Amino acid sequence: MNILLAFFLSLSLRFTVSTSIARGEYGEIKLFQSPATYSVESMVLLNDAGRKDKEVGYKVNANLDVQAVWGIDSEFLLKFDLRYPKLLGKGKSVTADYLPIKSFWDSYPNTEFFAYWKHGLIAEAYLDPEELPDVLNYKKSLISLFQLQIIDGEHNETDISGICDVVYDSISMQVIRKTKRQCRAVGAVDGNTEDEVVTSRRLTRYTLSEKLDGLEEVHAEEVHTAGFQNMEALVKARAWLRLRRSGAPAPASFPSLPSLAAALAELPAKLKPLPLPMVIADEPLDEEEKLEEVLEEAIRGGEDEEAGGGGTARAAAAGLRALRALRSAPAHRLAAALRAQHADALVALCRLLGAAGAAGAHEAAALELSLNAHEHEHEQEHEHEHDRDHEHVHAHARHYLNALALAHQPDEEVVEAVARAGVEGRARALREAALLAAAAAAASAADSKQPRLALALRDTLAQALARCKEESCRGVAVRALGNLRRADTAELLLAQAEARGAPAVALGALQALGALPAAALGPARQRRLAALAARRGPLAVRAAALDLLLVRAAPLPPPLALARLARELQAHAPHELRRLFWQRARQLAADHRPLHDVLHMLAPDLRGWDALAQPGTSSVLVRSLGRMGPGSARLESLQLARGGMLQRGSVRLLLDDVPVPAPLLAIELWTKGLESLAGGEATVDEGEEGDEEEGSEAEDMAAGLALTVAGARLPAITLFNGQAELLGHVWAGTGSTATPVLRALLPLGERAAAVPLLGAAPLRVRAGAALSLALDAQAQVSMWSRTALAELALRLGAAGDVRAAVRGAARGAGYELTARAQYSAEPRLHVRVHVDAHQPAALCVRLHTDDYHRWSNVTLSSSLGDGARGVRRARAVRVAQPGRTLALGARNDAACRAL
Repeated sequence: MNILLAFFLSLSLRFTVSTSIARGEYGEIKLFQSPATYSVESMVLLNDAGRKDKEVGYKVNANLDVQAVWGIDSEFLLKFDLRYPKLLGKGKSVTADYLPIKSFWDSYPNTEFFAYWKHGLIAEAYLDPEELPDVLNYKKSLISLFQLQIIDGEHNETDISGICDVVYDSISMQVIRKTKRQCRAVGAVDGNTEDEVVTSRRLTRYTLSEKLDGLEEVHAEEVHTAGFQNMEALVKARAWLRLRRSGAPAPASFPSLPSLAAALAELPAKLKPLPLPMVIADEPLDEEEKLEEVLEEAIRGGEDEEAGGGGTARAAAAGLRALRALRSAPAHRLAAALRAQHADALVALCRLLGAAGAAGAHEAAALELSLNAHEHEHEQEHEHEHDRDHEHVHAHARHYLNALALAHQPDEEVVEAVARAGVEGRARALREAALLAAAAAAASAADSKQPRLALALRDTLAQALARCKEESCRGVAVRALGNLRRADTAELLLAQAEARGAPAVALGALQALGALPAAALGPARQRRLAALAARRGPLAVRAAALDLLLVRAAPLPPPLALARLARELQAHAPHELRRLFWQRARQLAADHRPLHDVLHMLAPDLRGWDALAQPGTSSVLVRSLGRMGPGSARLESLQLARGGMLQRGSVRLLLDDVPVPAPLLAIELWTKGLESLAGGEATVDEGEEGDEEEGSEAEDMAAGLALTVAGARLPAITLFNGQAELLGHVWAGTGSTATPVLRALLPLGERAAAVPLLGAAPLRVRAGAALSLALDAQAQVSMWSRTALAELALRLGAAGDVRAAVRGAARGAGYELTARAQYSAEPRLHVRVHVDAHQPAALCVRLHTDDYHRWSNVTLSSSLGDGARGVRRARAVRVAQPGRTLALGARNDAACRAL
């Protein structure tokens, strides 16, 4: 029995060992002991990542003789003879065979080059610098295949791909696998590492001879993918290079030389030591477009300011092309373009200049829009008149600054100049827009590994906040800190939220805290948020603190703090606040098991039916919208009511898999003093009586609107201030028809890279995407019937463009492979709200999305050899995306039926 057990144990150990074999078990490996001849086959393909049969490419076949002309221990001077290289291509048929084509390779029937091989690495390569770059790159690729270290593990190597992290694994006695990662090419475009633009995989497989005295076969393969997976716009480049020991007679042995110096002295005079990495010139991927033409097309797409216009894929695509041209456009040409535009065209151009974030665009805007102009000191009674005189200039400047807040990685000097205008400028209409734009732009620059700007602006805003004496000044500073999105501002913002006497500042600070990274609000600060939500104070501030606490604490909630908060809310908080607590907690608990468990552990009287069934109309709602253009979307709504009327409401649209800060769009509406419209004097909620900020005097009627786009808060808009102004709007029918609220071009980033391609020229890639947003709104109010009707329409246009090319240096006799992937979509979202202020108040919300189509297209083309043989392949996909009407709950449906 013991013998059988030992036998089966030995079998199990035999078949469960690691596939990585220690090289030391097989003795010494000696390479280059005799001359060898290899057949060489290389292939380069560009293809649609979604369809393997859609591809264009070429092959190069040749023979390679390799022998050592000098060697000692682990050092060799290797001589390579490349014989009869030939370019091959195939016709338009997918199943056609590769056939020889006349090309520049015919001028290189037999060439030799050398390499100094030392301890498995190529220490030096000796090549003819007068040869074509394509020939040099091919030879460097061949030399790189012979770079082989015997010791398993991680190493750092330099070869045709650049400087790479390399991992060796011994698969068997004769097979070694090499994986290259994180390659940093020499001369990469814009200094981008390829992983920012291209996803790469590089693998080489070495097969040794049975006697371990030479290489029988080397197979190297690279796969590079570029584009947008979520937009279904992806192109793939594949290159492989294979050496296989042929049955042809080995070349005659070269006379062995006594020393390395003697061997190097015998090299042909035309051969020079050259670096092994591919040297990549900074060349454009395609021809530059004329500035005037792309601006004209983009302005046409963005000047539709009428209701129902804008938010198209065409506008996004045209804006993407214009932003590319604006990055390098000189200031004087842009200034002339600004002077030549009128009305809506000028507004569209201002948005384009801001979204570019380029130094030339800012110089032109500063000159023509008076961004740096300071208002002169005037008496108090003349200030408003002075502002009106400059309103026409300030309006266009605000359009520019709001667009700059959305720019992708703006230039440093632009951020610094706008920050100075926000701090030092005296134009009140521009200070807030400048500070908010500078903070958002600095955050974008920090994402591009330039944190210096964000650090400097953080200190500037902290100093400005300390100097502020007015509540409005402090409010601008805390909102700008929120746009900055730095975790090290959490303590400053939390102190502003806890301060009494300025509810608007406290609310702005809480919203800014919500924009910070999750790590900024640890357990200690979460407990302070709980205390802020529990203490007597303005209802909107308490609700904001409560919601922020639950959202941030949901992944790992503090049980004791939540239990104390739940008991305090049950005992003393207004019923609207208790409604928000339980609705948000139950919504988050569905996605976070720890929070679900903590809520279940609360005392029965805190989680029973009497605690959950609270009166009121405040609500929290989260619904999935399905796919909206480039990603899956969801809608988050938080509505805080008081006295039967909305006090503060926010609707957030979040788009997954889109590289912009959340939310993509947030709409916040606040009101005060409207409780009288519901049938009486303003009421004081339970738990607010005696509060210093909520006195017994009736509040003045007022309302405002604030927008956040891609995580950047824009300056707020005052809808009315006072009952007289409200009645004036009602009588005039202001906003009773669809009115444009937002027009924005949101660049999702455009990046370029040049990736060394094995056995070929560089793979040049450029990928960019943009969104065009248009928001319209309308409201109808009846003072007599105490009803209101509001509608929102959001139009979103998405466009993506990916281009890739591999071009030989010998135009007309070489090769050219190009690929282009495009994407477009135009989703639409509609929200309709009907309010009846009679007691009891009723609220009906209808929300739906329209049917639309997602469209993607991939076009591939090739041109090979002297005859410029061309092949073109294309694939277009049109996917129907059905609209949907969202279910918002039984109570909402009942209210809609009643209304």
